[in-house]
Amino acid sequence: MLAGGLEVLRQEGLGTGAEHLTFKRVFEQVAATTGVRVTNASVIGRIWRNQAEFQSAVLAAMASEEVTDQERIVMVATAEYVATVDRSTVGSRRAALHEIMRIAAEANLNTGTTSKGWATVLGVWALASGSQGSPATDPIYESLRASYTAIEERGIAATEALLAFLGMRPRPPFDTRQFTTACTALVEGCVLRDRADAGIRGIELGTGPGGSMQEWTVLGVGMEALAEHFFEFDPDWTPDRVP
Repeated sequence: MLAGGLEVLRQEGLGTGAEHLTFKRVFEQVAATTGVRVTNASVIGRIWRNQAEFQSAVLAAMASEEVTDQERIVMVATAEYVATVDRSTVGSRRAALHEIMRIAAEANLNTGTTSKGWATVLGVWALASGSQGSPATDPIYESLRASYTAIEERGIAATEALLAFLGMRPRPPFDTRQFTTACTALVEGCVLRDRADAGIRGIELGTGPGGSMQEWTVLGVGMEALAEHFFEFDPDWTPDRVP
């Protein structure tokens, strides 16, 4: 059912909401793609309380799916550089941290501005923000919270892996969850502004090899600043392997 709902949403977009995402439309989609016939009796009260709750679940699933795809692209973009990192000194590790933030930020922006699905993600958040219900009980907020819990946990795991790799640790009183939350919010905001061409890119800094110029983004500078503020180098750390 969720897969069928996602396909209807991809085909027709968000519009002014998910009003076109009816059980009838999705039942037809499921039957056309899988041959399985679904009825109201098989889902209402058993899986979802009503159509509105189903619509909220599909919207949140769309948001979660797009963010997950973005995570994969960012990991691929940074992996090649990470394989070459020199971890022999604090200076080289700090330079690696900055470069990883620069690369990850650019990958996030490129994905967010070219993905058709990201427009739907932004629409989902707009719907949630404009909802008349309380954030504590609104079904869209409830679904978004459930979806983003898994996203947050993956972000924390990736951050902890990066810290272990570079010999860093959270700077008291901060923790990796707070850093992940701050970076996620910064990414989402900068992607939104970048889609409107609001001066997010084109910052030239002498951070390349031998002081050569590199192109940075507002997002990259922000992520670098967050990392420097939230983390510190562990004086007792030694690399298990220096490339």
